[in-house]
Amino acid sequence: MNSRLLLLCLIIAVSGFLSCKKNSDDLPVSYNSTFIGVTNASADTLNVYQNGTRLNIGSTLLPSGQYTNLLVKAGTNNFQFKKAGSPNTLIDTKITLLDTVAYTLFVAGQSADKVFLLRDTVANDSTAKVRFVNASPDAGSLDFSIANGPVYKSRAFKSATPFISVSPGKVVYSIYRQGIAVPLAMGTLTLTKHTSYTLFTKGLVNGTGTALLGARILITSTN
Repeated sequence: MNSRLLLLCLIIAVSGFLSCKKNSDDLPVSYNSTFIGVTNASADTLNVYQNGTRLNIGSTLLPSGQYTNLLVKAGTNNFQFKKAGSPNTLIDTKITLLDTVAYTLFVAGQSADKVFLLRDTVANDSTAKVRFVNASPDAGSLDFSIANGPVYKSRAFKSATPFISVSPGKVVYSIYRQGIAVPLAMGTLTLTKHTSYTLFTKGLVNGTGTALLGARILITSTN
């Protein structure tokens, strides 16, 4: 089972047991939460807030970095992002989350239209799983291939492939901008069984430094 969902089920089970121990005159306790990951595909170091409450206490979200298993309120809530060290809100956007569903929230720029949500739906088996996400706002549609599998064509900004089953070990991947023969990124990955990965593009076509156009792979979950 996805580790995020397993942990959430345990929390709900314990909470339900404790609520049964309360007096009958007590109001029922409502638990409406889910887990999310947050991936920073932008050039900024960020702090993450839900309804004004900071979620990443004691750390900051670096460019190309991620948080996993953040327990948050489900339903429709406001998520805010601020540059590290700044009191000013950079992005304020409404996000709707279903409870007991695992998600990853991507931040790809400095405005709400550069923030998007993907479900982390992964089948459990002994293979490795890889999905590709286009998180580069101005790179256009991208083509992706991995191992000896098919080419996934025309993945627009904010879109993703499904999680692709890949044999564990070393595999070759490639990412192309449509109409450009030179690959945006290509290389060899070493993948582990029972592990799900997200390979995402980040940055801008004319970006420099942390905004340089490129790709990064991160672990999404293990089972």
